[in-house]
Amino acid sequence: MIKKVLIIEDDPFYSKQMLRILRRRLPNIQFDHVETAQEAQRCVEHHAYDLIISDLSLPDSAGEHVQRLVKQGCRVLVLSAGSDEIIKDEMLHSNIVDFILKGVDRDFDYLIRIIKRLNENMNKRILVVEDSEPIRKFYTKMLESQFLNVTTASNGQEGLKKVKESVIDLVVSDYNMPEMNGLQMLEAIRKTRTMVELPFIAVSSDEENETVALFLKMGANDYLKKPFTKEELLCRINNMLDTVDMVRALKRSAVTDALTGLPNRHYLYEVAPRLLSIARRYEDQPLSAVMFDIDHFKHFNDTYGHQTGDAVLQIVARTLKSNLRDSDIPIRFGGEEFLVMMPHTDLKRAFVAAEKLRRKVAETEVVTPEGEKIHVTISGGVAQYRRDMDLNALIKAADDALYKAKAAGRNRIEIADQEG
Repeated sequence: MIKKVLIIEDDPFYSKQMLRILRRRLPNIQFDHVETAQEAQRCVEHHAYDLIISDLSLPDSAGEHVQRLVKQGCRVLVLSAGSDEIIKDEMLHSNIVDFILKGVDRDFDYLIRIIKRLNENMNKRILVVEDSEPIRKFYTKMLESQFLNVTTASNGQEGLKKVKESVIDLVVSDYNMPEMNGLQMLEAIRKTRTMVELPFIAVSSDEENETVALFLKMGANDYLKKPFTKEELLCRINNMLDTVDMVRALKRSAVTDALTGLPNRHYLYEVAPRLLSIARRYEDQPLSAVMFDIDHFKHFNDTYGHQTGDAVLQIVARTLKSNLRDSDIPIRFGGEEFLVMMPHTDLKRAFVAAEKLRRKVAETEVVTPEGEKIHVTISGGVAQYRRDMDLNALIKAADDALYKAKAAGRNRIEIADQEG
C-alpha cells in the first residue's frame, strides 16, 4: 500500500490546493511537502517514500532532479505547466510513473485516480509474452514503475503454461512468435477464461487490417498496433485494469450481503453444484451443512430497535467468519438465518464445529445505542449430504434439525435424522 508520498512544488497556491484535496480524498496516506530539489534530496535520504509527485521546474532545478530521483530508485510522477513534447518524451523515457499537465480540479481528479490505481496495482500480476528479450526487459521496467508485478514468457506456449500455473490478472502479448503465436494462445485461454476473468491486450506490427478483427473476435479486450508510445500503452493497461476491477466489484456486490459482508444465496447457488459434485464423486470428501438461527431476534428489534438488530446480525456474522476454516462457506441465508457449508466434513465433525460456534456467539456482547450490554445466542441444525440429495434436500435436513433445537429450548445444536 502507498502510505507515504512526497510532494515537491514551489508554487504556494498550487501546492496548498493540491495538498488540501489529496489529504481529504486520500486520508490514509501521509503527504509531506517541500519546495526545492535540495530539500527533496534531504527528505529522500532520511525517509522512505512510496511515491514522489514533483513539479518539473523548481527554483534550483530544470528537471535534473527528476532524473536523479529515478536513478536513486524512486517512483516519480511529474507535474508540468508546459506541454513540450520533447521534454515529455525525455521524462517518460527516464521511466517516470506518469507526466501530468498542471491544472487544478481536473488534474487533481486524474492524479487521485492514478494514485488509487497504483495502490491496486501492487496486487496485480501482468504476464508479458514477447519473443524479443530486449523488448521484454523494456516492458518489465516500464510496468514495474507502475507498481505492477511482472512475469514474462518468450512465446505463446510458455505464456499459456504460466497462465495455468500462476495467478495472472492481465496478459500483454505480441502476435508473431515462434512455437505458438499470440492469436493461438488467446484462443486457448478463452476456452477456460472469460474477458473479465483474464483480460488480454494484443500487440502487433502486422500490417494486415484483418489481424485486429481476428484478435477482437477471438476475445482480446484491446489491440495496440506498433509503433506506439509508452504513455499510450500505460493508459491502455491502467484503463483496462480499472474496467475489470469495476466489473468484478459489481459481480462481488451481486453475491454479497450488504449488511454482514457474507456471501448471499446467489453465491450459494453458484458454488453448491461443485461442492455437491465432489461429495457425490468421492466418498472420502463428505459435505455437511449447518443452519443457524439467532434466538429471539424479533425481541432485539422490538425492544432495542433495528439499529441494534443490525448490530446483532453483524456480530454473529463476524463471529462465524472468524471461527471457521478457510474452506468453510458462511452464507447470509435470509433474515436472521445463516447457513454454513462445510466441505470435507462429516456429521460428527460438523456438530463439533457448530457447537464451538454456538459457544463463541454466546460469549459475545452486543452494546445497544443506549450503552446496555446484551448477550445473543444461536441455535443450529446439522446435516450431512447423501448421494440421493440435491441442495434443497440438504438445506431442508439442516433446517429440520434447527427446528428441533428451537423446540428443545434454543441455544443448542441438533443433528438431523438421516437414514442411509
